[in-house]
Amino acid sequence: MAKSKINKKQILARLTLVPIKDKRLFYMREMKLLNDLCERYSLEFMNAVSFDKKFDSLAYLVSDKLQETMDKKFRAFNFKVDLSKYPSYDIGEKVGEDATIDKKIKSLKDFLDG
Repeated sequence: MAKSKINKKQILARLTLVPIKDKRLFYMREMKLLNDLCERYSLEFMNAVSFDKKFDSLAYLVSDKLQETMDKKFRAFNFKVDLSKYPSYDIGEKVGEDATIDKKIKSLKDFLDG
Protein backbone atom coordinates (compact mmCIF):
# COMPACT_ATOMS: atom_id res chain seq x y z
CA MET A 1 0.00 0.00 0.00
CA ALA A 2 1.51 3.32 -1.08
CA LYS A 3 1.72 6.23 1.31
CA SER A 4 -0.20 9.30 0.28
CA LYS A 5 1.90 12.31 -0.64
CA ILE A 6 2.09 15.01 2.00
CA ASN A 7 0.55 18.26 0.80
CA LYS A 8 2.45 21.30 2.09
CA LYS A 9 -0.50 23.62 1.44
CA GLN A 10 -2.62 21.53 3.79
CA ILE A 11 0.10 21.78 6.44
CA LEU A 12 0.10 25.57 6.05
CA ALA A 13 -3.71 25.69 6.21
CA ARG A 14 -3.66 23.64 9.42
CA LEU A 15 -0.94 25.64 11.18
CA THR A 16 -1.56 29.20 9.95
CA LEU A 17 -4.35 31.63 9.26
CA VAL A 18 -4.45 31.88 5.46
CA PRO A 19 -5.36 35.43 4.38
CA ILE A 20 -8.23 36.11 2.01
CA LYS A 21 -6.20 38.49 -0.17
CA ASP A 22 -2.57 38.28 -1.38
CA LYS A 23 -2.43 34.50 -1.10
CA ARG A 24 0.40 34.25 -3.58
CA LEU A 25 2.78 36.36 -1.48
CA PHE A 26 1.65 34.53 1.65
CA TYR A 27 2.34 31.10 0.18
CA MET A 28 5.72 32.19 -1.19
CA ARG A 29 6.85 33.42 2.23
CA GLU A 30 5.34 30.56 4.21
CA MET A 31 6.61 27.83 1.88
CA LYS A 32 10.14 29.14 2.43
CA LEU A 33 9.63 28.98 6.20
CA LEU A 34 8.02 25.53 5.95
CA ASN A 35 10.96 24.25 3.90
CA ASP A 36 13.37 25.61 6.53
CA LEU A 37 11.39 23.81 9.24
CA CYS A 38 11.38 20.60 7.17
CA GLU A 39 15.17 20.79 6.88
CA ARG A 40 15.53 21.24 10.63
CA TYR A 41 12.97 18.57 11.59
CA SER A 42 11.21 16.49 8.90
CA LEU A 43 8.23 16.74 6.58
CA GLU A 44 6.49 13.86 8.38
CA PHE A 45 6.89 15.70 11.69
CA MET A 46 5.54 18.94 10.24
CA ASN A 47 2.56 16.98 8.92
CA ALA A 48 1.88 15.54 12.39
CA VAL A 49 2.65 18.50 14.69
CA SER A 50 -0.27 20.51 16.04
CA PHE A 51 -0.79 23.49 18.31
CA ASP A 52 -3.72 24.90 20.26
CA LYS A 53 -4.15 27.84 17.93
CA LYS A 54 -3.32 28.85 14.38
CA PHE A 55 -0.42 31.24 13.89
CA ASP A 56 -0.31 34.31 11.65
CA SER A 57 2.95 33.02 10.19
CA LEU A 58 5.34 30.09 10.54
CA ALA A 59 7.95 32.66 11.53
CA TYR A 60 6.79 32.03 15.10
CA LEU A 61 7.90 28.40 14.82
CA VAL A 62 11.26 29.40 13.34
CA SER A 63 11.89 31.94 16.11
CA ASP A 64 13.96 31.22 19.20
CA LYS A 65 10.93 31.52 21.48
CA LEU A 66 9.22 28.39 20.15
CA GLN A 67 12.33 26.47 19.12
CA GLU A 68 12.50 24.69 22.49
CA THR A 69 8.83 23.70 22.21
CA MET A 70 9.38 22.42 18.68
CA ASP A 71 12.44 20.46 19.82
CA LYS A 72 10.42 18.83 22.63
CA LYS A 73 7.65 17.90 20.23
CA PHE A 74 10.20 16.52 17.75
CA ARG A 75 11.85 14.37 20.44
CA ALA A 76 8.44 13.06 21.50
CA PHE A 77 7.59 12.36 17.84
CA ASN A 78 10.78 10.31 17.35
CA PHE A 79 10.74 8.57 20.76
CA LYS A 80 11.08 4.80 20.64
CA VAL A 81 10.73 2.70 23.80
CA ASP A 82 13.66 0.36 24.40
CA LEU A 83 11.82 -2.85 25.28
CA SER A 84 15.05 -4.68 26.14
CA LYS A 85 15.23 -2.76 29.43
CA TYR A 86 11.92 -4.16 30.67
CA PRO A 87 11.05 -7.79 31.39
CA SER A 88 8.21 -9.33 29.42
CA TYR A 89 5.59 -11.40 31.21
CA ASP A 90 3.54 -14.29 29.86
CA ILE A 91 0.36 -14.49 31.91
CA GLY A 92 -0.82 -17.66 30.15
CA GLU A 93 -4.33 -18.78 29.39
CA LYS A 94 -7.45 -17.58 31.17
CA VAL A 95 -8.72 -19.89 33.91
CA GLY A 96 -12.23 -20.05 35.37
CA GLU A 97 -15.49 -18.27 34.72
CA ASP A 98 -16.12 -14.56 34.72
CA ALA A 99 -17.90 -13.30 37.82
CA THR A 100 -21.22 -11.57 37.22
CA ILE A 101 -22.05 -8.75 39.57
CA ASP A 102 -25.67 -7.69 39.93
CA LYS A 103 -26.03 -3.96 39.87
CA LYS A 104 -28.40 -2.65 42.53
CA ILE A 105 -30.20 0.59 41.82
CA LYS A 106 -29.39 2.93 44.66
CA SER A 107 -31.14 6.16 45.37
CA LEU A 108 -29.59 9.07 47.17
CA LYS A 109 -31.58 8.19 50.28
CA ASP A 110 -30.29 4.58 50.23
CA PHE A 111 -26.75 5.88 49.90
CA LEU A 112 -27.07 8.31 52.80
CA ASP A 113 -28.84 5.80 55.06
CA GLY A 114 -26.47 2.99 54.62
